[in-house]
Amino acid sequence: MNAFPDCSFLPPILLPEFPHQEYPSLSRCFLHDCPCHSTSPHDALIINVETSTAMNARCSAEDTPIVYRCAWNDEHSPCAMFIEGAPKEILSHLRRHHGVACNVKEVECRWSSCSRAGPLKIASIPRHVAKHLGIQSRCSRCTLIMARNDVVQDHIRKSPACAGGIVQVVPGPDARQIVSAYL
Repeated sequence: MNAFPDCSFLPPILLPEFPHQEYPSLSRCFLHDCPCHSTSPHDALIINVETSTAMNARCSAEDTPIVYRCAWNDEHSPCAMFIEGAPKEILSHLRRHHGVACNVKEVECRWSSCSRAGPLKIASIPRHVAKHLGIQSRCSRCTLIMARNDVVQDHIRKSPACAGGIVQVVPGPDARQIVSAYL
């Protein structure tokens, strides 16, 4: 019997790296004597993510997902699962894990640090959560940074000097980039 669990049977967990920190040395898999030969930073975290995020991380070596800790608070217990910051992924997570229904028109924000009073339109929830995550958008030409993607798109359309620019995502301060994924 092997002294280590088979890492191919672990639940969806990831080893993310802190995007602005350098790692001078890498180590093998976090499981002692594991033969999988994966590398990860010494101080990586093991996190729980959506299965689709784990699949994206495994299939795309160049464009690994950026994730954030979910702080949606159900019954005085923050979620703590890590989610991608794209609006579609945010809403999917809220529906799957927090019971935010597709057929409701409004919902109260339950983000643990939210001080907003009153409900939000269901279509506004992903943008509102992205604000909690600190995700911003930047013009690729002039580097103007705004909180909302559509505002930067409007800026690019109206500014002759920024014609042909694209909207770039600026990750929030607590973003984590995935470096290894196990399903």
